[in-house]
Amino acid sequence: MSHRVLAITGGSSGIGLAITELFIKSGYRVAIFAQSIEQMQRVQKMSPDNISIFSGDVRSSQDLNRFYYQCTELWGGIDTVIANAGVALPENIADVTESSFENSVDINFKGTFFTVQQALTHLNTKASIILLSSIQAQRGAGIWSVYGATKAAVRSLTRSFAQELGPSGIRVNCLSPGVTKTPILDKFGFDKHDLNGILESVCTNTPLGRIAGADEIANSALYLASDAASFITGADLQVDGGLAQI
Repeated sequence: MSHRVLAITGGSSGIGLAITELFIKSGYRVAIFAQSIEQMQRVQKMSPDNISIFSGDVRSSQDLNRFYYQCTELWGGIDTVIANAGVALPENIADVTESSFENSVDINFKGTFFTVQQALTHLNTKASIILLSSIQAQRGAGIWSVYGATKAAVRSLTRSFAQELGPSGIRVNCLSPGVTKTPILDKFGFDKHDLNGILESVCTNTPLGRIAGADEIANSALYLASDAASFITGADLQVDGGLAQI
């Protein structure tokens, strides 16, 4: 059997983990780039022959370069790249520091750019690149102002990359989740009562009346990577239950 190859950053937790699991079930081999080697090792046990892991930092183009070389040496060219690694830090404007600002920009914007740049020489013909943005790139982001701005930058990269790489047969699309049920919701620092209130408000204001499951975001990623999306590039697929449209 000929396996397609996915290279994903941040593929061992949250939405990234759901993507990894679904692509493995769909017959892909998956190369994961993330910082926590222990977390990746636990994921690798799911399918040791079909999951490759590399510990690195998306802020380092050298780490990304080594990751792609490891992947291609093991399995040959890459069919899909998903730039999923990111950070979200809720801060009021007055509380943002230069350090927290630079960290968000370096991971979400710079990291995404070089995730794509370093992959280019390793891509198979008609490869698919998927960048993870957010509906916060489309709306007033409040305490997510820096996060929303970095994700708007990712949306802009999608358009530019699609235009530049299209003549080579490479598709570049953007996937913009809404609020999604993952463990990261418990890491934002909200107390349980406030978090429940936020989620209830999101559900009330979402046309479909709920938040997404990580598997629903993964299904959308698989679609954009598949031949069913062969004439789609430069698009932003908003998987948010309609929240950004109201």
